[in-house]
Amino acid sequence: MFGIFAAEFQLRRALQRQARARVDAYWAAHRVRAECGPAEARRRFRLSRTAFEQAAYQHLEESVWLRHHLTKALAMHLADEVWETVDRHLFADTTGHRHGRPRAGTWWDSTRIPGRARSHTKPRTWETFRLVGSLDGHRTAFPPHDPESALSQPTVLPAPERPAGSAGWWAYDGPLAVILTGCGQNLVLPVRLPQGAGQQSRLDHFLGRRDQWHKIDLVRIEDPKAPGGWRVYAHLMILDQGWISPAVATRRAAAPRDRVGGVDGNVSNLSVVSMPADPGVPGGLAAGHVTVTPNQRAAAEKATVTARRRQRALDRSRRNSNPHQYLPSVRQQRRAARRAGAGLPARSVDLPGGARIADAAGRPKQAYRRDTLSTTYRRTRGQHAADSRSASQAKHARARDTARSIVAVHGPHLVVEHTDIRAWARLWGRGIALFSPGMLTTALKAECAVAGGRLLRAGTRQTALSQQCPCGRREKKSLGQRTHTCPACRLAGDRDLVAAAMAACVRLTHPDQPATAYIDEDFRAALAARVQGQQEALARSTVTTLPRPHGRGTAGAAATTLVASAGRKTRPRDTPDENERLVRRVPRPRRTTQPKQPHLPSGAAGPGREPQQPLRLNS
Repeated sequence: MFGIFAAEFQLRRALQRQARARVDAYWAAHRVRAECGPAEARRRFRLSRTAFEQAAYQHLEESVWLRHHLTKALAMHLADEVWETVDRHLFADTTGHRHGRPRAGTWWDSTRIPGRARSHTKPRTWETFRLVGSLDGHRTAFPPHDPESALSQPTVLPAPERPAGSAGWWAYDGPLAVILTGCGQNLVLPVRLPQGAGQQSRLDHFLGRRDQWHKIDLVRIEDPKAPGGWRVYAHLMILDQGWISPAVATRRAAAPRDRVGGVDGNVSNLSVVSMPADPGVPGGLAAGHVTVTPNQRAAAEKATVTARRRQRALDRSRRNSNPHQYLPSVRQQRRAARRAGAGLPARSVDLPGGARIADAAGRPKQAYRRDTLSTTYRRTRGQHAADSRSASQAKHARARDTARSIVAVHGPHLVVEHTDIRAWARLWGRGIALFSPGMLTTALKAECAVAGGRLLRAGTRQTALSQQCPCGRREKKSLGQRTHTCPACRLAGDRDLVAAAMAACVRLTHPDQPATAYIDEDFRAALAARVQGQQEALARSTVTTLPRPHGRGTAGAAATTLVASAGRKTRPRDTPDENERLVRRVPRPRRTTQPKQPHLPSGAAGPGREPQQPLRLNS
C-alpha cells in the first residue's frame, strides 16, 4: 500500500519539476512569444494538458518500478493535477490574479491519490479504485454483539477473496472492500466502518445506494499510533447531496423566517440581536451573546504549554542529532574562552545552543530536510501534528454548532460588519485564535445560506454601527469604552449589543457590495420604540448566552464557546479580568535512566505493538 504512495510521490515530483522548467523557459523566451504569439509558444514548450499526460506515460514506461505500483489511469490523473497548477499560473482568473510559479512539493504534502470517476452510462466499467460489496453484506458478515450497536468488526479485518467464475468481482456481494487492478496483481483492501448506532443513518445515505457511488480517492494521514506512522483512508464521493441529521434538519425547518438580525463580532465575543421583520409589530426584541468561558480559556492555556514543551523537545532533539549544524551559545562560548585562558583542555559541546550555521545572507548552509532525525523526534512531531489536526477539526465543528444555535433563535437573515480580520491579528497577535471570529462568521454565513437566508456584510464607513444610537444620535467611542450611554434618550447598554441592534436596521442597495449599506430610518424608529419597552435586553448582565448544542463534550460549559487553539497568553482589551487564569510552572521530576527497547521496523509485530490497521472508509 505505501509503495503506491511512494511511487505516486516520485511521479508527481518529476512532473512538477518538468512543469517548473517549462514555465521558466516559456517566460524567458520573449522573442518567441513576440514573433509567434503566446499560443504557439505554449505549444513549442509543451505547456498543455495532453503534453503533461504524455510526459507521465513516458515516465511510467521507462521505469519498471513505477509500473509495479501505478497504472496509466493514475498517471493521467496526476498529470491533470499538475497541469491545473500550470494553468492557474499562465492564465489569470476573473479578478485578473495569476498564481505563482509552480513548485515541487514535499513528501509530507503528497497525501492524496486521485481516483477515476465511475461511468454511470456504461455497465461494468472499471474505475481506478473500485468499491465492491454492499452495506447489507458487510452487516451480515459482522453481526453486532451488543444490541445497541449495528456492527461488531474484529480488530484485524480479513481481506475478501476474489469470487470464482467469469463474473469475478462484478458478482461479489460480501463485505465492503477497495480494489486496485492493473499493477501486476490485484490489491484488495478491507474496509472498516463506524460501529456506533448513531452513524448508521449516515452510512445508509452514502453506502446504501450503489448506483450513487461515483469516485474514490486514497488519502493518508500522519498518525503516530499507527504502524509506520501513517493511516490510510478511502474517501467516497457520491452523486447526491451531503448527509444531514434529522435533528439538524428539524432545527433548520423551525428557524424563524420573519425576523431580521444583526451580528457584532470582536476579538473575544460575538453579540446577536434580532427583531421582527415588520416594523409595525411591537416588541419581540431578542439578544444573544457568545463568549469564551474560563474553562475554555484554561484548556487553551494548557494546550499552549503542551505545544511549547513539544517544540522545545523537538529543537533539543534536532540539535542533539545534528550538533555540527549549530553554533555554541554565548554562554558556551564564554566558558570555552575562560577555560582556554586558564590553560584547561577544551570540552566538547554535545548540545550547542546557538544559532544555525548560515551564510552571509542568513540562509542555512544545510537544508533542514537533510538533517538526521531520531525516532523520538519523528514520533513527537507526528503526535503534535495529530493533536493540532484534532483541535482544528473540533474548532470547525463547534463553530458550525454555534452557527446553528444562532440561526435557530434569530433566523437566517443577518447583517454583520465588513471588517478585516487581518487588522485584528496585527493588533492582538495570536490571541485572536482563542475565539476565532473569522471562522465563526464563515460558519454562520454557510448556515444562513442552507437555512434559506443570507448573511450580508455592511461597510463600516457607511454605517459606523458602534457610534450609532437608535434615537439617531451619533457619537465616537474609543475601543476601551465598552458601554453605550446616550444622554438624549437615556439608553444605557452594552456597546456590542447596541451595535448588533443597529446592524439589524441596515439595508443594502446591492447585496454583494458592502459599500452600498445604509441604515433604514423606518427600522431605526421601530428599534427605538422597542428599546423603550425592552431596554434591559441590551444590557450584558441580563442577556443569556446562546443555548449550547447537544452533543459530546457539552456538559459543564456555561456559554456557547469555540475551542481555543495554542497561542500566546494574550488578553484582548475587552476581555474581563475575571476570565484570566494564572498558569504556574511546576518543576517536573527528574527522569530515571531506563534501558531502551529494541526498535522494530515499520509494520512489524512485536510486544506491545498492534498489527497493521485495515483501511477505513471515510465518507
